[in-house]
Amino acid sequence: MKYLTRMKYLTKGALFLLYSLEILILFLCTYLTIVLIGASFPINTDYNPENGEIEIFVTSNGIHTDVCLPVQDSLINWTEFIDTKNFRGIKQSPEFISIGWGDKGLYLNTRNWSDLKLSTFLNAAFLPSSTAMHVEYLPRKPIESQSIKRCKITKEKYAELIGFIKHSFVINPDTTPQLIPNIGYKSTDNFYEAKGSYYLLRTCNAWTNDALAIAGVRTSALALFEHGILRHL
Repeated sequence: MKYLTRMKYLTKGALFLLYSLEILILFLCTYLTIVLIGASFPINTDYNPENGEIEIFVTSNGIHTDVCLPVQDSLINWTEFIDTKNFRGIKQSPEFISIGWGDKGLYLNTRNWSDLKLSTFLNAAFLPSSTAMHVEYLPRKPIESQSIKRCKITKEKYAELIGFIKHSFVINPDTTPQLIPNIGYKSTDNFYEAKGSYYLLRTCNAWTNDALAIAGVRTSALALFEHGILRHL
């Protein structure tokens, strides 16, 4: 009798694991389908860099993407919005600024990919989580490569891009971005509180993709991974 009861529970347990595995596989297949379809269809197909006046860059570390912008032009001086005094390592006037959006926990607790914990990744992937802006001032213009793509956009589109980026920051009453103190990876970068939540369908690359879409640059209809952005540039 005990043997039959034990087998009954083992059978139920095996069926539960089997159904759970099937649901997981179905979920992953659906997610990958969304990723592939979204990355395959471009938008802003009439984009022509020859019409552009402002030079911007998209940079990738293989997983995460940022947008790099000239520090100063006729439309904006980024140092007036993001004060360089908060960056202890800036010794000379920077030429470009790199800005990205992402999961706050991943940003602050993962200085290197080897530091990534499974619990942090799962929380970022499956639970809507708080976000942060990563800002780094660069001493000179980025150099084009496989992981750094150059774009040229009109002043009108750059004005829209500036508005999108500024709106991504949480702003203090004095109109300055809300700094997360003493967290930067280096002496030339900082983190700031950001608006919005991070989850599987709203990743750091989706933010970059939205920025490029607003800027009028040819990009994916939906880019959840960096390949979905770089393939169209």
